[in-house]
Amino acid sequence: MQRRPNGQSTIVYSVAFLSDGTLIVSGSDNGSVRIWNASTGAELRKLDGHSDKVQSVAFSNDGTRIVSGSRDKSVRLWDALTGEELRKLNGHSDKVQSAALSSDGTRIVSGSDDWSVRVWNVLTGEELRKLNGHSDKVQSVAFSNDGMRIVSGSRDKSVRIWNASTGAELRKLDGHSDKVLSVAFSNDGTRVVSGSSDKSVRVWDASTGAELRRLNGHSGCVQSVAFSGDGTHIVSGSTDNSMRVWDLVAHSNLWEFSSHGWIISLPRRQHLMWVPPEIMKMLNTQNVLIISSEPPAKVVLTVSRIGSGWAACYTPRRYPSS
Repeated sequence: MQRRPNGQSTIVYSVAFLSDGTLIVSGSDNGSVRIWNASTGAELRKLDGHSDKVQSVAFSNDGTRIVSGSRDKSVRLWDALTGEELRKLNGHSDKVQSAALSSDGTRIVSGSDDWSVRVWNVLTGEELRKLNGHSDKVQSVAFSNDGMRIVSGSRDKSVRIWNASTGAELRKLDGHSDKVLSVAFSNDGTRVVSGSSDKSVRVWDASTGAELRRLNGHSGCVQSVAFSGDGTHIVSGSTDNSMRVWDLVAHSNLWEFSSHGWIISLPRRQHLMWVPPEIMKMLNTQNVLIISSEPPAKVVLTVSRIGSGWAACYTPRRYPSS
């Protein structure tokens, strides 16, 4: 079934569902924020106030509030039931590209072309924190579900994780070769996904900053990414006019660990490298060896709890003959 909401005649930059799927909010080229009935496509409310394109919209978890970010440099908070503007948050000196509410609805995070990430108090409109660190425009921001961390993606090609309370930068995730356009936490907060102008989708360990997956397939910039609720899938949208769903469980089977110590690529059954069997037996979620799916292979030992042990045993003379 496909529905096309009536009344939207301009470019739509951002859309979001209410958590129960009954409502949709959209932000558009003409500065308006609109609320729609998801079943009928009927326009329920038009929220006017922004004086430029609305780049980002989102519902609060309970559906009573909407946050919007605009090229007019402002972040606005709206009553989703009445359409009343509750807060206008001023502070950014350039376009606001992304805005999101914490799961408890008490804070807003925003990212801007002024290179900053800012955290706001919903009740008072006060700016609580200004997070500096990015060296270019901030394209995307999100809270972790517990509200303790913030993730941001920037045109400086980096993904950064911040302490939402103190503003301290916890991790800088480097790997993308072009602008980072979208970021999101998994529901359990253990992973971050990012989409970039380098056409890749990447999955990161939110605690260590290690790159866990690089998902290639798009032929255009990856504009939007998100995890499924159970964290087993990622959806991505691109300027190549496609949306892709990635099965993270299936992608975990790119390699096979043999009982003889060989790590074998699938499906070609190529022998990639050998690890002493006594070390292989110690593998668990904190002792992970990550190998790129594309040549040249790069092995990073420092992400493992027993990284020094890996390095000490991994020498050419320990290789068995193939």
